[in-house]
Amino acid sequence: MNPLASNTAPVIVVVGAGIAGLSAAVRLRQLGLRVQVMEKSRGFGGRSATRRIGRLGFDHGAQYLTVRESALADALVPLIQRGIVAPWEPRIVHLGSNGRRTPDKEAKRFVGVPGMSMLGRGLKGQSTVTLGTEITSLGLRSDGTWTLFDQHGAGYGPFAGVIITCPAPQAADLLASASSKLARACGEVEMLPCWATMVAFDSPLRLDFDAAFVDDEVLAWVANESTKPGRTVQPECWTLHAAPAWSRDRLEDDADLIAREMQQRFLQIAGATSAKPGTCIAHRWRFARSAEPRAHVDLLDPVGRVGVAGDWTQGDRLEAAFMSGLRMAEELASLVDCADR
Repeated sequence: MNPLASNTAPVIVVVGAGIAGLSAAVRLRQLGLRVQVMEKSRGFGGRSATRRIGRLGFDHGAQYLTVRESALADALVPLIQRGIVAPWEPRIVHLGSNGRRTPDKEAKRFVGVPGMSMLGRGLKGQSTVTLGTEITSLGLRSDGTWTLFDQHGAGYGPFAGVIITCPAPQAADLLASASSKLARACGEVEMLPCWATMVAFDSPLRLDFDAAFVDDEVLAWVANESTKPGRTVQPECWTLHAAPAWSRDRLEDDADLIAREMQQRFLQIAGATSAKPGTCIAHRWRFARSAEPRAHVDLLDPVGRVGVAGDWTQGDRLEAAFMSGLRMAEELASLVDCADR
C-alpha cells in the first residue's frame, strides 16, 4: 500500500498529471487535504508537452494558453515572475485553402519557456506525483475508501476520494466497476484525434505570419515555434496540426507518410513550395479534444466521492482543463467530513 496514505487521513488521489490533474491537486492542498497524483507517463502537463529532437523543441500538443479566469491569472503570476511562462505575441491569421488571409484578434497568449512542458512543471508546485504508474482499476473498500491498482497489480490507498483526469474513453474504462453513472457519462463523449507534424527548415521561410488557423481538409493549425520566447531560432521550427476529420480517417496510417503529406500541404498553402525541410516527424494524439466541448458536465458521484475533470468537460482549451480540475477539487473536498481533516 502507498505509505503516503498510511497516517493522516483523508487523502485524495488524482489520476493524471495533466493541467486538470495538477490544478486539482494544488487546490486540494490549499483546502487542507493530502493529495497523491498518479501519472502513467514520464512527465507532467499531459498535452501541454514539448518534444525534443536533438537541440530542437516543438510544442506538438497544446500550443499556448489564453487567460480569462482570475484563478488561472493568479496561478500564472509566480510562473511569469520565475520566467517559466511568458507572453507570446505572434502574427496570427486565418488561412483559407485559397490562401486568403485575415488578421486574428484572439486574447493574449502565454507559453511555457523554453517549452510548453514547463507549464505543467510550474503548476505542479509541492504536489506529490508518482510517474510511470498506470492506474488500471479502482476497488471500493468496506469502509467506503478506495484502493487503486496499477498495471502491475500493485495497490495504492486507502483514499477518501478520487479524481480522474484522463480522456473520456479512458475514464469510462477505468470507472466501469467503480461508478456506472460516471462510466456511462464518459462513454457518451466522442473524442477526436489529431496528427501533429514537427518540421524544421534550415532556411527561414520568411512568411508574413507566425501562426494560422487553417480552413483546409488536411490542416487546422500551423505555428512557427521559433517565434516563441526561449526557442531555437535556427533552424526554423514549425508545428502543424491536422484537421480532426482528416486525422480520424488517417489515424492508423504510417507516421512518415502522414508527416510528408502534412508538410507538403503546409508549404502549398503558405506559398513556399521551394522550401526544403530537414527534420519532419509526425506524432499521433489519439484523444486530442471533444467533438462537442461542453459548457459544464456534472461528473461527480457524491456517494462514492469520485469525480472526473478535464478540458473536455468544459471546453477544449488549457484554461478549461485548469478550471475543471479546480472546480472538481472544491466539489469533492466539500464531501469530505470536516471531522476527518
